[in-house]
Amino acid sequence: MGKDGKNAARVTATLTRQQHVTLEQMAKKNGVSVAWLVRKSVEMLIEQAQGGPLLPLEFRS
Repeated sequence: MGKDGKNAARVTATLTRQQHVTLEQMAKKNGVSVAWLVRKSVEMLIEQAQGGPLLPLEFRS
C-alpha cells in the first residue's frame, strides 16, 4: 500500500477498550503503529485462510 492511498481501502472496526490498550502496548514495545499491527494481522489471516505459510510479524529485536 502506498502512502498516497492508492490501491488502498479504509476499514473501520470497533474494538474493546482492552483490545485497543493491548494493541497500543504491543505497538509501542515493538516500534510500530497500531495500524501496522492490524494490517499485518489481516495479511496473516488471509494467508492462513488460503493455506499459505504463517510468517512472523517481523517485530524489531
